[in-house]
Amino acid sequence: MFEDFINALQNFRINKMRTLLSLLGIVIGVMSVVIITTLSQSLSKSISAEFERFSLDTLTIRARWNPDTKKQWVQFTEEYRNTLMQKIPKIKNIFYTNDFNAKFSKGNTVSGNKQVYAVEPDRLEAMGLQLDYGTFFSLGDYAYGLQKAVIGKNIAEELFPEGRAVGKTVTLQISSGYNDIPPYNFQFEVIGVLKDSQSWMGASPAESVFIPRQFYKHKLMFAGMEARDLWSAEVKLLNSEDIEYVQAQILLISKELANGFARPVWVFSAKEQLNTINKVVSLVGVVMTAVAAISLLVGGIGIMNIMLVTITERRKEIGIRKALGATKTAIRNQFLVESAALTLTGGVIGVGVGLVISNVIAKTVLPMLAENPNDITVITAFDIQGIIISFAVSVSIGIFFGLHPALKAAKLDPVEALAD
Repeated sequence: MFEDFINALQNFRINKMRTLLSLLGIVIGVMSVVIITTLSQSLSKSISAEFERFSLDTLTIRARWNPDTKKQWVQFTEEYRNTLMQKIPKIKNIFYTNDFNAKFSKGNTVSGNKQVYAVEPDRLEAMGLQLDYGTFFSLGDYAYGLQKAVIGKNIAEELFPEGRAVGKTVTLQISSGYNDIPPYNFQFEVIGVLKDSQSWMGASPAESVFIPRQFYKHKLMFAGMEARDLWSAEVKLLNSEDIEYVQAQILLISKELANGFARPVWVFSAKEQLNTINKVVSLVGVVMTAVAAISLLVGGIGIMNIMLVTITERRKEIGIRKALGATKTAIRNQFLVESAALTLTGGVIGVGVGLVISNVIAKTVLPMLAENPNDITVITAFDIQGIIISFAVSVSIGIFFGLHPALKAAKLDPVEALAD
């Protein structure tokens, strides 16, 4: 068997161009499968890491609207929050966050419409945001709704190109919501600047502003700004294993508050979203792998054709070997090994090239698909099982498609072969 393998390699060296063309189909097929499985695995791992960054022990409650009253079935009030906290001891905290658009300016420099988030204590830390410099809000800032702001790095660089923004004052211009009432202007002291980090659930910290929620609740509403109902809340759990239990309890309590309406709120978790996304990624990966596997089949047919041509050209060699006593099994094994060696070589090359290309794509192309390259940290994860399977399939294809030519060679009559 080893001697057959050495002879196969010698034949490859003699017929370099034919060998190269024969390898091409197998190389492309294996390479395609490796690239698809690796990118699918990398995308899945990267998405999982992104969700884990925001922790999987969090639930989101979204309001549903009552078409009759044109209001939410459940209002996100302090009473609602306290009810959930009291009846579900497995909840660590419930965060309410108001958001709106506003313009920021410093002198004649105006930063366009930015997303402003009115947050509660511990919310910024729970979001995983980090400071470039400065501080977060103190408990006093939250309690009294002081006019202090933590701003994104891009906004700080736009308004304060000369240097540090902390301690400086910016003007917050908010639309009143009415055409006949001019916008409101509020002076805010910048106390912190956020690092240019990954996006938080669709919001870019570098382009966002955070203020105490008490300011929004009391001062903006008092000034006459159009009130906006809260339509979502974030629930932080003591233990991520209790997600399903807490989810069911929130729905049950909300149903009671909504006079028995079956589903007054949506309650979903990052874990559920992650599982759904991973299922979609896996399904797409399977479909693409199946498509790529077709090229392996085509490559196998090419191997069979080449082997048939080879046997026709080497009829005299086969006849001499049989005349010298070679058995049908020996002849069959010779060409089977040659076919398998061909696909084995193609498999090795395909795996190597596939790993290199998939790594390059994962590091360069995938981040470019995000609006901000910082929004995603790509984890290159090689699918070892997929690589082994694709490699094994390539060798199996060589044996399968090489079997017919090998049997044909084994059945040759030595007299006829030598006469040719």
